[in-house]
Amino acid sequence: MEPQARTDRTDNELIDAFLGGDDRAFSAIVERHRRRLTFVAQRYVSDHHDADDIVQEALFRAANSLGNYRQDAKLSTWLQRLVMNAGYDHAKYHRQRQMSSLDAFPLDPDYNTALSYEEHIDTSIALTEALNSLGEDQRATIYLTEIEGFSLADVAQAHGVQTGTVKSRRARAKEALRNALTSG
Repeated sequence: MEPQARTDRTDNELIDAFLGGDDRAFSAIVERHRRRLTFVAQRYVSDHHDADDIVQEALFRAANSLGNYRQDAKLSTWLQRLVMNAGYDHAKYHRQRQMSSLDAFPLDPDYNTALSYEEHIDTSIALTEALNSLGEDQRATIYLTEIEGFSLADVAQAHGVQTGTVKSRRARAKEALRNALTSG
């Protein structure tokens, strides 16, 4: 007789059971956290199918790296961070696809002045280089707060840090970007 995945077990008990070979324990984790993870994923996309894909990718990553989870933060926070990372990857991938599809067609800049980006290309390159020079925490913070519109509290919770830490990371990232753009 196979053991049942009791739903009254704590997250840490479910993790231990999963790592011990009980696949139903991971199903219980998914069942417990899927709704909140889907809510987080929906902030990255407008289509619920894409949100489901983001959650699926994050859960795949979780299943493969659950042995590395240190249990110093709540499992829900760790899972939300995985969803945020998967959402960031999803948005980046789709942005690159859109950009490459625009590059595939020759555009007459006189047709629409909004499409005439040549005059801003130096700034765009400098900004991309400046963003790439930031540390991962600063880059993620600036992206999530300034581009995706997450609140400081949401980013802090997902990263497992205090709101003040997020404010500090954002301020340092803005300063580094400002310096990079004004010195170039």
